[in-house]
Amino acid sequence: MESWPLNVMTSRRNAWLEAMLEYVFVKRQVPSDVQEKTLLKLENLDDFIDSELENISKGQVTENDYGRLGDHHVTFDICTNVGTFIVDKDRLGVSSQSNFNTIRGTCCVFKGKWQYELMLGSKGVMQVGWVTSNCKFSQEKGVGDTQDSYAYDGNRVRKWNVSTYKYGEPWLAGDVIGCCLDLDEGTVHFYRNGRSLGVAFDRVRAGPGLAYFPAVSLAFGENLVANFGATPLRHPVEGHRPLEKLDPREAERAWTLVRWVKRLLPVYEEVQKGAVPSQYLTDGLDVFRQGTKAQALLLAAPVLRRLGPLLASSHVTEVSVLPFLFQVLDENPDGGGVSVLLELFWALLEPLEVQRCLQNVAVALLSGFRYSPCTPDLHHQKRHLSLFLSVVRHDSSRRYLLENVLFDKIKFPLFMDVKPPDNETLATVVHDVWFELMEEAHPTEEAYKKSLYAASKQKLKSVALELESLQLRILEQLTTDDDAPQGQTSRDIFLAKFEDFIKENSPGSRTVTLDLCPPSVALNFFHRLVALLRQCLPVLHAASGKLLQAHSLYIPGDVFLSDIGVRGEVSRVGDFPELPYDVASNQQSNRTDEGHKASVELSSGTPNAFDKDRASTKVFRLLDGIVRLYYLCSHAHFLKMNAVREGMRDYLRAVQEVRRNSALGEPDVVEALTKAEEVFSDTLSQQARQVAWLSAVVFSKEKQADVYWLLRVVLLTLEEASHSGAAFAFVPDYYVESCIKLLTSLSFYFPPTCNLSDIPGHYNVLVRYSTFLAQHFADPRVTNPDMKDALLRALAAHVCPPSTVRALECMPTESSMAMIQALLQPYKNRPWAQTNWILMRLWKGCGFAFRFTIAPHLVQRMSSKPVESALPSHPAPCPSVFFQNHIGRWLEDHPDRAAAFLGSVLTQLNWAFSQFISMLQEIQNAHFRPERVFVDTRQLKICATCFDLSLGLLRVVEMVVNVAPSLVTHPGRPHSDLLLARICQLVSQVLNRVTSRCGCFDLVVGMDVAGLEAVDHFPIVAAVTGILVALLLRGSVDSRENALSVLLAEPSFQQSSLEFLLGGGSNGAASLDAEDSAVPSPPLFSLANYAEVKEEEVEQVRQLVQLVQGRQAPATPLDEDQLCTICYAQGNSVRFVPCGHQSCQLCIMTHLVNNRECFFCKALIEKLDSQRPLPPH
Repeated sequence: MESWPLNVMTSRRNAWLEAMLEYVFVKRQVPSDVQEKTLLKLENLDDFIDSELENISKGQVTENDYGRLGDHHVTFDICTNVGTFIVDKDRLGVSSQSNFNTIRGTCCVFKGKWQYELMLGSKGVMQVGWVTSNCKFSQEKGVGDTQDSYAYDGNRVRKWNVSTYKYGEPWLAGDVIGCCLDLDEGTVHFYRNGRSLGVAFDRVRAGPGLAYFPAVSLAFGENLVANFGATPLRHPVEGHRPLEKLDPREAERAWTLVRWVKRLLPVYEEVQKGAVPSQYLTDGLDVFRQGTKAQALLLAAPVLRRLGPLLASSHVTEVSVLPFLFQVLDENPDGGGVSVLLELFWALLEPLEVQRCLQNVAVALLSGFRYSPCTPDLHHQKRHLSLFLSVVRHDSSRRYLLENVLFDKIKFPLFMDVKPPDNETLATVVHDVWFELMEEAHPTEEAYKKSLYAASKQKLKSVALELESLQLRILEQLTTDDDAPQGQTSRDIFLAKFEDFIKENSPGSRTVTLDLCPPSVALNFFHRLVALLRQCLPVLHAASGKLLQAHSLYIPGDVFLSDIGVRGEVSRVGDFPELPYDVASNQQSNRTDEGHKASVELSSGTPNAFDKDRASTKVFRLLDGIVRLYYLCSHAHFLKMNAVREGMRDYLRAVQEVRRNSALGEPDVVEALTKAEEVFSDTLSQQARQVAWLSAVVFSKEKQADVYWLLRVVLLTLEEASHSGAAFAFVPDYYVESCIKLLTSLSFYFPPTCNLSDIPGHYNVLVRYSTFLAQHFADPRVTNPDMKDALLRALAAHVCPPSTVRALECMPTESSMAMIQALLQPYKNRPWAQTNWILMRLWKGCGFAFRFTIAPHLVQRMSSKPVESALPSHPAPCPSVFFQNHIGRWLEDHPDRAAAFLGSVLTQLNWAFSQFISMLQEIQNAHFRPERVFVDTRQLKICATCFDLSLGLLRVVEMVVNVAPSLVTHPGRPHSDLLLARICQLVSQVLNRVTSRCGCFDLVVGMDVAGLEAVDHFPIVAAVTGILVALLLRGSVDSRENALSVLLAEPSFQQSSLEFLLGGGSNGAASLDAEDSAVPSPPLFSLANYAEVKEEEVEQVRQLVQLVQGRQAPATPLDEDQLCTICYAQGNSVRFVPCGHQSCQLCIMTHLVNNRECFFCKALIEKLDSQRPLPPH
């Protein structure tokens, strides 16, 4: 290729420079003849620019700020706050940290029309408006509660000025509330997202001594950000001025400069391509390519030198720079124009100027994304995300934003939110509602409405998916892993910042922030991160040589000892405050050796596995952060959104109840019910649209797939860690908690929109999860008390639904037996209540009259009320004969341990029932006092809890005597006679207390005390009857005779207490006075009166009563000197060695179960003179 002569090239380039000056600054098209002389030269460009900017300054008219007093820059005045606030560094964002807090601004107004805006971060109780300096506030009184203060509260939809009236409409998080004060007319207006809510107050006082401050009062946990005018108001009201006075000349100068920059962009972009001389042309816009990059920079330098200082202003950024960036993006949708502009900025501006500009742009984009109106197509949100995506595509800008802005100055996860539209916007998309949560079958004529409703949901889903796609592309850019080969990549920076973000949102964090990450934002952030992580796979784990793929991903156990486990704030399964010194030091030395080896290999240029290992480590770090994010924040939003659907179900049941009553009611009643149904229907329509959004966006199949995938990953991680032995103790506790919560979400929150049963392979996951719970709820490696409790509670919840019970039954045999063995350990020195509840659940449905979900006595007592909504319900019965057989087999095969278990159950039953009766006696004593006595609510709760514990323990005893009767009836079993005697003693004592007509139990049941609704004859009598039926009517003849003889020999047993079961004679009835007999008595109790009791069960009770009546023998008198001085019911039959004291056999054997010391002298008992073996201790 021939080279052009130097003078020819120079001449052409000078001509190009002159032509570009003409094109950029004089705004004429590029002439065809580039040699044409122009008046504007490079030498006088600075003078030209200064002249143009000076003309702008002369043309501006300074706005009069009469009527305003205070600082030029308006913020919240931290010296005036009442209560506790967290205030942002700019003093514009506030978050309430106590009951009801008030704070006002730093300026006031006394004349004219003024406006400020509040951007809501939450939607709770807040009173916002105007106050005077004379208003005095407290944590009970806020804005609007005093004279000369005026407020609006969108949570309660009311206005406040000493008194309160209905006003406005409900607000939501993300709304922009405009507060307008017109002191010329004496009125206050409020606006929501630019729409007027009408005149709130029209008699606002004005005059000497009255000046109004902007002020807000917030309930605990609420937060907002104020805009007093430092940035453009989002919804300015005509005629009203912002509280903060700004010089408009800066914005005008900036706008003039960015117009010139806009015309420079195509010039700079073309010369950047490095065109060769043969490509130089002389016609049209192709003349752009005839210059050099240096010449283009010469043109841009004078402009950017003057623009740089203006970019520090957030007002200039939003008024001039942001619209300019949107124009560039519109002209280049691929984002190339924005990248060229940023390249120009980094080349010519001072670094500090570029950094301030980027910070202001990021803040403005986040503000626009959060607080722009939410249209059906989410246009504004997509537009802001697209520009943000274009910005982070530029390497230098992305790295600066990651290091200094996205997690430090702003809350980047807010960019990942998908804000739900308000009711009005939803109504434009979901015209026809259909109640997808209705439990009854839908009429055939609603099929068309259902199809329209489904189409509307699909529209919502499509719009949300477009937004989510943009958010994922942003995350992909921020986690680029090839932009700094010799140092920290963007992914390294992002992971470090993400871990700090998780730490800030962890319980106990010392970091004070305006508001923690809202659950809705955390959930959306979680889903985007899961999608990002799955795109990072597969990756090679160099340490193990395995390829980490999406379907088999897990974190190896050794990672918890190094990269993740060394963090001091992590609580572990083993409850270690920190890693052992030798483990931590070894891991540190290993990492040092690996780093040294990697640096040597990098310097020599030889390939190695270090980069691959770093890639897998980054995947592990990201996965760990995702698990922790779900545990800390994300799961809470599933719970909250499920409450919305439960609210709709309540309304649906209310409408159905109204319709049933309307069909049976009188005309006047029907008219009232019709009006009530109209109110319900309006609310239901709104709820149906909200549920449509939830089904399409929150509980969609895609979101279900994310949760299910993470459940599999976490479960596999826990399984592999468990196989590693003692290293399992170092697994962070949030892995176990997250595993439990993930399955809870899939099982209870996603249905009926997405059922777990629809996922292929779900049953295998259920079985693996069941196996993990069964093997680890009593694992000795789990020493963290919170973790042990969480696992036990998870297992208790797992034995309720039929599907999970069947999954438990499908576990490997060794896992099933391990669970049974752990459940049947003695109830001593461990939390036994949950264990007992699990055993009771496995038995419920097989016990005597033990099939109810609502206690039968409550149904009878409150039959006039809608039972479903008024009464507490119990889980439906789902007995497991499989586990009952395993329990019986284990008890038969381990007689000594079985005796210890049953003995501990009887001991706890004795304690629980004794505590229950003692509390009832206190209530009885209070009832008979002449003065009025109130019983503490806490005491009632404890009393009800003791009753529930007694019922559960009785049912477990019933199960034991049914599945393993030989444990107590076979004479050859260890301590069988002692256990049988203790059971008969406890059963007799319970019946005596419960069946007494003049006892405290009968009195409290008749009082119908609030909080003790569950206390009644039926539950406890049915449980005791089940034990007696199993002992006296089932089994071999010898075992029944043995049980009957022990029962009849029990001194506390009374035949009348057994006759009480079918309405017969009751203990204490004869002691009633004659005058009391005239008082009408309540109907007699009888098990036959309850529909819950089957006819064959009633017949068993009759046989039981007849059996006892036919064998009852008269009592024989005993010599008082020979009576046992412990129970005074039986004669002395055993002598203690060596002290020589005596008692009856049952008393001392029961005492020796828990204590080896003599009951009287505390001497150690070595043996009994009857040569009986001592019971298990």
